Amino acid sequence: MGRLTDKFRPTEENLEDIPNRSGVYVLHRGTKSRYVGSAGAGRLQDRIKQQVSKKRGVTSVQYRPASSEREARKLERDYRDRLNPDQKWI
Repeated sequence: MGRLTDKFRPTEENLEDIPNRSGVYVLHRGTKSRYVGSAGAGRLQDRIKQQVSKKRGVTSVQYRPASSEREARKLERDYRDRLNPDQKWI
């Protein structure tokens, strides 16, 4: 499995640097992984922005671009299984 980016605070400026392509992302609250999601069809930046504004308490974000929506969905399952985030709490 490839690597996620380093964790970063989700500021407006930082979110603008995310590429608009397919990918997987992880939202964190403190040191815990709380939400794993995927975005397809060139929507990674938009999807992360949407989730950060919707979910309270997000302190950091990681992402990994993918070559296709299909790969993004597979990565989402893999990371969710590995990180086992408690998605209902964020």
